[in-house]
Amino acid sequence: MCMQLNNAPKDWKLVSTTKVYSDYYIHLYEDILNIGGKEKTYIRGVRKDYSTIVPFVSDDEILVIESYRHIVDSIQIEVPSGYIDGGETPKQAATRELAEETGYSAKDVVPIGTYTTDYTMFEQKGNIFVGYGLSKEQEQSLGIMENIGVATMKIREVRQLLLEGRILNAASIVALYRAISFHDNSR
Repeated sequence: MCMQLNNAPKDWKLVSTTKVYSDYYIHLYEDILNIGGKEKTYIRGVRKDYSTIVPFVSDDEILVIESYRHIVDSIQIEVPSGYIDGGETPKQAATRELAEETGYSAKDVVPIGTYTTDYTMFEQKGNIFVGYGLSKEQEQSLGIMENIGVATMKIREVRQLLLEGRILNAASIVALYRAISFHDNSR
C-alpha cells in the first residue's frame, strides 16, 4: 500500500522502507519511491543529532581545540562538538562536550540555532551554542579516538582561517561563523 508523503509533490508516494544497515553511529535505509508512475530507489542515512559549542574566553578570544582526525590524517582546528546521548538535551550535550574536550565549563550556554550538513542523503541536526564565563573545572576526559589539544585564538585569527579555508570541519565552520556573528551583534 502506498502512503502519501506529508510535503512531497502529489505524484510522489513512498512504497516501502527497508533498514539495510545499523550501528551506534548510523542507520541506513533503502526507500522505494513511486514518482509519477516510475519507481526510484533512494538510499538515506540517519545519524545521531549533535551539539557544537563556541566558547568565548573574552570579547576577542575563542577557546578552540586542535584535534587529530584520522580520515584526513592531520590536526584540525575545531570547536567542541559531539553526539547527543540518549536522555540528554542538546544544551546538556554541548556542556558535556565542552567539559570532556577542554576541561572547561561555561557559566552561560546560549542556543543560537540549528542546521543540517546534508539533507539530500542524511537526517541529522546540528545544534549551535555559544559559551561565556569560562572556568577550568577538570582535566580533559577523552575517548580512545580523541587526541585533542586546547588553545586560545583571537577572533580575527579564526576569521582569517575560515576565509583561507583552513578550518575543514563543517560543524565548526557553521558554528564559528554563526557564533562570531551572534557575539559581534550582542556586544
